[in-house]
Amino acid sequence: MQARTARQQRDFALRQLNRAEAINEFNQFILSDASVSGKPFTAKDLLDRAERTLEKQSSANGNRVELLASLGAQYSLLAEDSEAHRILENAYKLSRNVPEPVVRATASCYLAGVLVRNGDLARAESLFQQGMSELPDEPQFAIARVECLSRGSQVAQERADGRQGIARIEAAYQILQRSALESDWLEVEILTELGEAYRAAGQSQKAIAVFEKINPLLSSMGRDQTGFAQVLFNDWALALERVGRPRDAERLYRQSLSITADDPVLLNNYSMTLRTLGRWKEASEYSEKAYRIARQRGDEFTVWRSLLVRLGIKLDQHDFKGADTTLAELEPILRRKFSPDHVIFASLAVGQALLASAKGDSTRALSLADQAVTTVENSIKTKGQGADALPVMLLRRATVRLAASHPAEAEADATRALELLHAAAEPGTSSSYAGGAYLKLGTALQAEGKFPEALVAFRSAVDQLEKTVGPDHPDTHAAQAAVASLSAR
Repeated sequence: MQARTARQQRDFALRQLNRAEAINEFNQFILSDASVSGKPFTAKDLLDRAERTLEKQSSANGNRVELLASLGAQYSLLAEDSEAHRILENAYKLSRNVPEPVVRATASCYLAGVLVRNGDLARAESLFQQGMSELPDEPQFAIARVECLSRGSQVAQERADGRQGIARIEAAYQILQRSALESDWLEVEILTELGEAYRAAGQSQKAIAVFEKINPLLSSMGRDQTGFAQVLFNDWALALERVGRPRDAERLYRQSLSITADDPVLLNNYSMTLRTLGRWKEASEYSEKAYRIARQRGDEFTVWRSLLVRLGIKLDQHDFKGADTTLAELEPILRRKFSPDHVIFASLAVGQALLASAKGDSTRALSLADQAVTTVENSIKTKGQGADALPVMLLRRATVRLAASHPAEAEADATRALELLHAAAEPGTSSSYAGGAYLKLGTALQAEGKFPEALVAFRSAVDQLEKTVGPDHPDTHAAQAAVASLSAR
């Protein structure tokens, strides 16, 4: 039995060595062939040339399938989703006739990864499960299991199943740590996905701790000005934004934009932070630019995200006609892409609530605000997703309740938001969300005639906001004015 196991492991290692040599030879051929003409070429030019070369090969052996899978994954990294989908479908189809489990699993899991961006989440989950079932829990299959679990984590996150997303990528990291492979780069990749899984599930402090660990590793590898670094900075900035550190996030976004300035996802995320900082004109410009590029590229994933940001900016600017137009375009996309219990509908409902409140329809506004809070609470309870969104939804509902002359209920929402924010925060840190919550609490207490308590809340708001969004922010000015007014009573 030991001899048979040794032979199996030897044969597996030889097949992998043969495949690595074939892939290296193919890559070398593509690069040397591209350089013959002496003309400039892009990454996409290389991929197109590689695909044309592979099309001339009629075999369905493991090498060709893995080359196709690798090619499709590269197209996906360039956001060429339609090309990636087409090539990976072909790789998957060919892989069904290949006896090697690693090849079949790779084709299944890579296709699952690209289907996430296309919104076909049910098939993506099925393909991930199929891929994992192909791979025995044995040392020689460790890296393939890591790669499949990585894509399975992405599928779970997009399905708003935060617990499963974290569990899968944590399992991938544990397998990598136990394996004999020593690859700093693969460890960086998996750590980055682990941080993103924490961030997507609302565990932003954990995400920040992971991203801080990765940054010096990238620098030591000379990869701090690469596309991968740009993704890291983007995800890190999103986590910082979520814990109420928008100025730190803004600096990371600028660092990321210095690498590539036309990525629509990055442009849109940057616009969110600019909105938090009260720089609405710039926020609107970046969001519109992201929207235009995403539409040109057929990237619906970024289109609906940019529409969601645009909705918030229009509401901030009291452009209610623009908010109506944005909602009319946004809502059908979300209804088509997501199940009714998805946490994204909390953001849609709260936007609708704020718009209804601005138009004087308090009854509808209150109902929609309740719906937003309930959606997030259910998502946290059933899927472990949305913990960092709940304080935001509570503060939005407090705004609606204040406008409807329900200050006691608004006080309760602001108090609960503060409790959640303090429980999640690192000791001694400041947060723009905490500043906003104190401002909302002070406003509610003042409306109830509780002036001493309101003054304390407004002073806390000033302290938090000056440190996180700056002394010139509209909310900081409002808190400062409230302190001055109540102090003079």
